Amino acid sequence: MISAAMRFDVPATSAHHVRQLVEATNTRAAVHGLTAYSLDISGAFLADYKDPFDGRIIGKRHMVTVTVFGEIPRHSGWTVVARLDHDEESETLLSLFPGLPEQLAAEVSAQRVIANFCHGCKVARHRTATYLARHDSGEYRQLGTTCVEPYTGLPIKGLEALWRFGKLKDSDWDDDSGEGGYPADLRVPVAEVLRVTAAIVAQDGRYYSRAEEWKKVSPTADSVSAYFFDRRASAEWRAGIDAEPDAPATAAAVREWAVQGYGSLSDYRHKVGQLAKVETVAPRHLPTLVSAIAGWHRDQEKAAAERAAQNSKPQGTKGERVTVTATVTTVIELEERYYGYHAQRRRLIKFQDQEGNVYVWFSSAATVPDKGDEVELTGTVKEHSTYGEVTQTVLTRCRIKERELAAA
Repeated sequence: MISAAMRFDVPATSAHHVRQLVEATNTRAAVHGLTAYSLDISGAFLADYKDPFDGRIIGKRHMVTVTVFGEIPRHSGWTVVARLDHDEESETLLSLFPGLPEQLAAEVSAQRVIANFCHGCKVARHRTATYLARHDSGEYRQLGTTCVEPYTGLPIKGLEALWRFGKLKDSDWDDDSGEGGYPADLRVPVAEVLRVTAAIVAQDGRYYSRAEEWKKVSPTADSVSAYFFDRRASAEWRAGIDAEPDAPATAAAVREWAVQGYGSLSDYRHKVGQLAKVETVAPRHLPTLVSAIAGWHRDQEKAAAERAAQNSKPQGTKGERVTVTATVTTVIELEERYYGYHAQRRRLIKFQDQEGNVYVWFSSAATVPDKGDEVELTGTVKEHSTYGEVTQTVLTRCRIKERELAAA
């Protein structure tokens, strides 16, 4: 007996479909008295996925290794080892019986064949296909479809059913039901997502959320998605992102920060930590993972501000009018004050100058600067106080001038 074995990889999501096809093929072959083939499917593993358009490795997929094995049908020393497809406008195409051993496959491929010829009936007529049969003695015979069974004793319908195993191996199992024509089960390495994010933020100067699209800027998450999935993105643009020298180190720091938040009472920190602690991420979760760099930057800036605030000193004297360039570090809504039926909105605003000095303004103004804004602040010193271990200069009757967004 000649053993046949076919081994190939398919997406893990297709394993059930493969099993169904093998069972259906065995059922059809059994109708003609042929022995069923066995099937083995390995556990899932991650494998690189290359974009079929440009060959880029853009992510990973969970794959399984499928092995179909059995005995090639044999009767009275004869086995059918190949099918010959004849085309009037092209050469005869030889298809080996699925799973044929390598040495025997080489022997079969070297056989001389004659288009439309049949050793069985020896009738000259047009045929679209013939078959090569091999005897244990090494003798070969080329047979027409209707002569296979009378000459070898093997059922041609059953053999054609088993030939479907070759189609299983050669099938395109990619599921292009995902966004952009990519497989729906495609995943992207977390380390790569964060590296690309860090590089794009470095080039853009800051992280842009999707809420800032009105500024006519590309949200960072969209740029990251384009790097992986936009086939129109230029190779030069991607090369520029890949060339950012500090991106890998920043990405590692962001990932460490994100993982530290896993299990946090903050739903956002927990979710980001959950995404960052595994190796790959689904494309639909890219925006959440990408936003981790904004949180990391905020924590970095907060820690730096707190360190600088330790050096805060009282500025000016009580009643003195002072003007400084400072950054808004805190905006806190306070309880409203009521004057009759009129409610007055109040906010606590903190500023910090480049030397780390902290200024406080209890504002009832209609509009106030936003956190992160760099402003020219003019106000009258009301008093000097201490909050925690930080010295603060409390201002009143403040005026904000030439406010503009600080570069992140």
